[in-house]
Amino acid sequence: MPEVRFPRLHPVQVCFVVDDVGTAVAECVDRFGWGPFHQFSAPVPEARYHDWIGAKETDVALGMAGDVQVELIHVREGRDAVGAYQERYGTGFQHLGISCKDREAALAALEGIGARLDDSGEYPGIRFAFVDTPTGPGMFELLQQTGDTPPPGDDVKQDAATAVAPGVVLDRATIVTDDLARAHAFYSEAFRWDGIGIETVSLRQGGSLERVRRVRGRAGQLELELIEAKADGGGPYARHLARGDHGLVHAGGVVANGALPPGAVRSGEWVEDGERFGLYAWAGGTESLQLRV
Repeated sequence: MPEVRFPRLHPVQVCFVVDDVGTAVAECVDRFGWGPFHQFSAPVPEARYHDWIGAKETDVALGMAGDVQVELIHVREGRDAVGAYQERYGTGFQHLGISCKDREAALAALEGIGARLDDSGEYPGIRFAFVDTPTGPGMFELLQQTGDTPPPGDDVKQDAATAVAPGVVLDRATIVTDDLARAHAFYSEAFRWDGIGIETVSLRQGGSLERVRRVRGRAGQLELELIEAKADGGGPYARHLARGDHGLVHAGGVVANGALPPGAVRSGEWVEDGERFGLYAWAGGTESLQLRV
C-alpha cells in the first residue's frame, strides 16, 4: 500500500492574549510598525466549552507583521481555550494559528501522534479547532477557510501588500519543553522535518554561559524553536515552565535597522552563530517578544 502522508500544516499566525485590544493595537503600530489591523468583537449568546455553557464575548484584532499574521485577543465574558489561558497566565503568547485544507483530517492526524482536541467551532468563513500538544494546552488553532465568505481579518493581508515595511518582521516562535525528545518527535511528524535533529549550543546571558539543547525547524511562515529546560530547574529557560505547562514562550522577529532597541528585560547571544537578542515586555506579555539582530 502507498504511504499515507501527514496533511500539510502551515503556521501562519501568532496569537497574544492582551488586557486591552485597542491599547495593544496602538503599541503594535507605533512601536513595531505592524498592521494594518482589523478590530472586531465576537459575541456568542450561547457558547459551550467543556462543561460550561453561557454567553461569551471576545475582543479581537488581526494585523500583519511581515508574512505572519498577529492576533490580539481578550475574552471579555465567558470561557474557551483562550479564556482558560487568560485566567491562568494573564497576558502572553497563547497559540499558533495553523492553516489547513481539512480541519478534521488535520485533527485526526495530530491526535494520532499525541495531540488532543480541546475545543472546536465555526464562524463565517472559518472552521477552527484548538488542540492540546505535548508542549502545552490549546497551543495549536487549526484554521480551515470555508465557503465564499472571507474569514475575519482576510482584508488586512491584501492591504499589507501596499503597507510600509514593518520595523520588526516576525518569523519565529519559541517553545520550551521538559522533554525535548518527545517534543522533537511530535513536531517532526507534524511539520515533515526530515533530517532535523537535536543540537547542543551555547547561550551567553550576562556573565553566564550555558549549554542548551535545541531544535530549529521551518513550519509555514515561521521557524519553530524548541528549547529544553533543564531537569534540575537550573538554566535560563526553567523559569518559563515554573509558571505552568504552557510551552509557548515568545514570538521572535528581526529588527529592520539591525540594532536592538533599548529596554530589554533580558538579553543574550547564541554563541555559535553570533545571533544576539533581547526579550521585551509589552501589551502582549512580559518577555513574550524576542527581537534579534
